[in-house]
Amino acid sequence: MRRSLPPLNALRAFEAVARLQSLKQAAEELHVTHGAVSHQLKTLEESLGIVLFHRDRRQLRLNQAGLVYSRQVREALRLIAESTMKLGLPSVEGRLQIVCAPTLATKWLAHQLKAFRNAFPDIDLTVVPQNLDDEGVATQDYDVAVVYGHGEWDRKHVKLLANFNMTPVCHPLFFTTNDQPHQISDLRGDWLLHEDDGGNWKRWLARAGADVHDIERGTHLWGAHLTLESAAAGFGVALGDRIVCAQDFARGHLVRLFDAEVPAPHAYYLVCATHRVDEPRIMLFCDWIEARIERTLAGKKT
Repeated sequence: MRRSLPPLNALRAFEAVARLQSLKQAAEELHVTHGAVSHQLKTLEESLGIVLFHRDRRQLRLNQAGLVYSRQVREALRLIAESTMKLGLPSVEGRLQIVCAPTLATKWLAHQLKAFRNAFPDIDLTVVPQNLDDEGVATQDYDVAVVYGHGEWDRKHVKLLANFNMTPVCHPLFFTTNDQPHQISDLRGDWLLHEDDGGNWKRWLARAGADVHDIERGTHLWGAHLTLESAAAGFGVALGDRIVCAQDFARGHLVRLFDAEVPAPHAYYLVCATHRVDEPRIMLFCDWIEARIERTLAGKKT
């Protein structure tokens, strides 16, 4: 049976553009020009005989075929990278200290650690849940940090781990004692659980094109992990996403209220000292957590 494979470089370019949703960022990651990435995408489409993107002057967006194919290509490249890494690296052992944004650490990473231990039994992992500000990123003692922030830190190796979108979530039975909202503007301020001074909800509602007049009546719990735990306990409506809510969605503790999603103001980044980026333990952890995040975003069991 004849089996045909498209060019590997074209697949790598396609996967990067699909994941980053940006030609510019994909070019920077692959260390090639913007034009080279565009050429590889056209080469791939010609090789397959199918169009993978919607194109207009301002934006390049995956069409339905491109979306399905990107998930399959990402998984295939992940398997190739994982197999190659296991083939070429000796057994890696020793201590590894990870500083991780608390919500991601408690709501997502904690559920992945068994898989990490199974994959790398000789690495002694320490996880410190902590939000790092710019000074902390620069001075804190860690091997790898998973930071929620703007991604611009001098004298550090920084790699985007995940962008994500926010959406209102609550316990599935919350509206047995409250009126089910039919649209976003039907939300009541006293239902809202704030992880800050109210800025995140105000920003989300503004981007979603809705207004909730009594937003100040919400409860302030100062931390997304607290708002999500409280929402899962049936206390109110929090802002969540497909990563940190993955386990609660799977277990039926949380449900989405609307289809509307708004991009989070920042993203998760992997950060380490520039001179340590090629250390085997750091390489293994970074490759591993990227693969686990991708599986979560693809809706796969992790």
